[in-house]
Order: sequence, then structure tokens, then C-alpha cells
Amino acid sequence: MKTVLILVMAIFFSRVIFLTVIMGDHFGNLAQGNMIGKQKLNPIRGVISDKNEKPLAMNIDYLGRTVRFYPGGEITASIVGYLGKPSENDLKDCAVCNPEMTVGKAGIEKSFQNDLVGQPGEALVQESADGKNKIEIKRTESVAGKNIQTNIDIELQKTAFLAIKNKLQEIGKSGAMIITRVSGEVLALVSVPSFDPNLFIQNGKRSDFGGDFKDVDSLLNDSVAKPLFNRAVSGNFAPGSVYKLVPAIGALEEGKISKTTEIMDTGEIKIGEYRFGNWYLDKYGQTEGLVNVVKAITRSNDIFFYKTGEALGADSLISWSKRFGLGEKTGIDLPGEAEGFVPTPYWREKTLGERWFLGNTYHMAIGQGDLMTTPIQINRMTSEAVSGLICNPVLVGKGVCSDQKFNPKNIETILEGMKGACSPGGTGFPLFAYAGKIFCKTGTAQKGGKESLSNAWISVVIPKGTDVRNWVVMTILIEEGGEGSAVAGPVAKEIVPYILDRM
Repeated sequence: MKTVLILVMAIFFSRVIFLTVIMGDHFGNLAQGNMIGKQKLNPIRGVISDKNEKPLAMNIDYLGRTVRFYPGGEITASIVGYLGKPSENDLKDCAVCNPEMTVGKAGIEKSFQNDLVGQPGEALVQESADGKNKIEIKRTESVAGKNIQTNIDIELQKTAFLAIKNKLQEIGKSGAMIITRVSGEVLALVSVPSFDPNLFIQNGKRSDFGGDFKDVDSLLNDSVAKPLFNRAVSGNFAPGSVYKLVPAIGALEEGKISKTTEIMDTGEIKIGEYRFGNWYLDKYGQTEGLVNVVKAITRSNDIFFYKTGEALGADSLISWSKRFGLGEKTGIDLPGEAEGFVPTPYWREKTLGERWFLGNTYHMAIGQGDLMTTPIQINRMTSEAVSGLICNPVLVGKGVCSDQKFNPKNIETILEGMKGACSPGGTGFPLFAYAGKIFCKTGTAQKGGKESLSNAWISVVIPKGTDVRNWVVMTILIEEGGEGSAVAGPVAKEIVPYILDRM
């Protein structure tokens, strides 16, 4: 009996010791938790500005709340993006983010999320049992996010956006524009149709440039306009004749042609049942006689480039395309960039079950067929053709360039042809008023069958000073707009004066 009593007492005291000593801290913490709460202090998001520190995304007091505000509205949406509730992947990518925050879902807001978000703080608050009295015990202040200054010129951005939007209102299509320096700094980037990023801010303030969409639902449900799709970096398009600079420089560099090489414009070339025509014959019923590379660029002569592509051969043409960065991302600091596509004989046989033949080389040599590019790629390609430098485009910071070591005389030949394209007798007739001051290349890329219009392209180079790195390159695409000269050219005409006179 005594043994049993001792055993019972031992169990009792061991339980007391367990509950008070071993588990004491645990229960103390639970009790403390009933009185002390943690409050997260979300940081102020960093400001995004243009190169002159004019705000593109900022924080304002609106109706007694601090809210994100995009003063440029639809004008800058393709650059800044917008905010939204974080997904699981967003939270994985942002160590300091929490479900109560908004995070970048597109544009700079997304690509620079970890810089912009800042460091959350925390307050420990003691609350009375009845919940009426609160005492702050400890506070760790949040740290505001880093401010991001871009290379964007907001006035140029506005000029570019309005020029392309006004043209698109005439023809009801979509388009994109990129304006950079040869050194890679992105000065303007436009995708239309666009949207007001302020729509995604709950009870936020609308911009004066609010655009056509009045609420998020109408924005998300428009599967035709696709305003959230950034055509400047994410859209794949056949480049048409703006691509002709690639076979031109490639053939010159390889010695397959020289500046004096002449090819007879026969108007068309036939291979079996297939016909490959020149646009001048097809539109006006005329040919242009003997054509050298300068005249071929000036007049965008297809026959010359068919034969130049044949002289290079498919493998070399493909190699030069990749050397100009086609078929791969440029590395621009925006999310969602597409790679484009450079077709190869191997791909064609494996995917389509067809052998590559000379006609495929002809098509590729004039920027048609299976070749697909993004507007930002064409912009960089043009920069490389006129400078010999390939630089990664950047919205923030400086681009990194590598020298392709092109023969300077070959670059001069390309520039001579592009100067002719913007002068009387060339294809870029809307820009003839600037003859001798600028260089350009037009492009008209067939899209699908006869029922759809061609994509209209133009690339314009505006020399700024003696250092080619400072030259400005503008590339414009109008989807299903028609001829590049007639449709994209007038848009460029609206912007060239700003670049010539105010930059």
C-alpha cells in the first residue's frame, strides 16, 4: 500500500513539474498571445520615373488613403505594368512579400519587384481583455522601396503613343513602337491598344489618359484588342523588307556581293510552279533595270534580295540572322519577352515533313516565310546594321554592347541605301521632307491569305552627333495596316521632329 501511495505521489509531482517547468513557457506564450498581437507595417513602394525624374508610377494620398498612381495612364502602361494580389509564385519570388500586399504583375512593376517593394515593418501591440485599450509595445519601422529611374523620355513617349493611337483609330488595328539609342537605352516603348493601370488599384484615382476601358472586367475580357498583351516585346511577326538589311550586310561581309554588284530586275523569278515577284511589278507593272545594293535598299527591290539570299545560301542566311540576334530574346528588362523564330532546313523537315528548297531561301531573304521577329528585335537589328554594335535594350541603366567588327565601308553602303529610302525616289515617301537628315527602311509583310492586309513596318535612324552610340533608332509596326511606307511612315513623320529638334 505504501508503495502504491509513493507511486501515485511521484506521478502527481512529475505531472506538476512537467506542466509548470517544462511546458510553462509554452502556456505563458499562449496566454501572452491573447493580449499581444502583431501588426504588419507594409512599406511604401518605390517611385518609377523617367530620365528627367518625372513620375511614371508614384504614391499619392487619395480619399485619405495612400494609393499607387500612374499619371501617364494608358500612355505608359506598356512600360510600368500594373499591380495585383500576389500568386503563390509571386510570393516565392519575393521573400519579403505577404498576401496582404500588392505586387507587380507586368512591366517594370514586375521586373523590378524586389527593388520596389521595400522591407515590411512590424508593431507589437498589447490589447486589454475587453479590446478597448491598446498599447504599442515595440515597433520596427518599414523601409520604403527603392526608386527606379528609367531611360524613358515621357514627352517622347507621349508623342509616340498619340501618333500611333491616332493612326490606329483610322484603321482599327493594333501596333507597337520602340525608340532606342544604338547603345541600348530605351527612350520610348508603346503597345496599342493599351489600358489605364489605375484600373487595378482598388478605389484608386483614374489618369487623365484613362483610355477606352472603364473597368477591369472589360479589360480582361477583350479577346480581340488584347490590351494587356505587350506587342512591342511579346508579339511575333513576319518582318518583311525591314529584314533585308541582314542579307545585305551578310553578303557584303562575305564578299558575295560588292557595292558595285548589279542584278537585273526581271520583275519575277519562277521555280517550277512557284512564282516570286517584285512588289514594283506586281503593283505598277514595271521593272527597274540593273540594281545594285544601294538601290536595292532604297527601292526595297525583291529580285535583288532573292538573288542575294541565293548567293549566301540558306545556312549562311540563317547564321547571319542569328548573329543579328533574331530567334532569341534581346534581354530587355521587361517580363514576357518572346524569342521570335528563325527557321532551319532541319526544323522544316522534322516539323513539316518538307525539304528546304530555294524558294524558302527566297522567302526568308525578304523577311517572309516562317521567319518571325518581335518589334524590339527589329529595332536592335537595325541598330546593329548601321553601327556594327549589338547592344541589349534596357529601360533602366546602361546597355552592354559588343562590336561585330563589320567593315566600315559596308556599313556606309547600308547607310547610303537607307538614306535613299527616305529621299525622293525611295520607298519612305512620307519622310521625304527630312531627306539627307535621316535613314530608314520600310517593310510590308504579308500575313495569311488575300483576305488579310499586310503588317506595315518602318525603321528610322536619326543621327544625333558624331558618336553612333547616341543615334536614335525608331521601329514601328502596324498590324494588318497595309504598306509600311503608306501606314507606318506617317506615324514616324509625327515623331521625327521631336527627335531632331528636342533631343
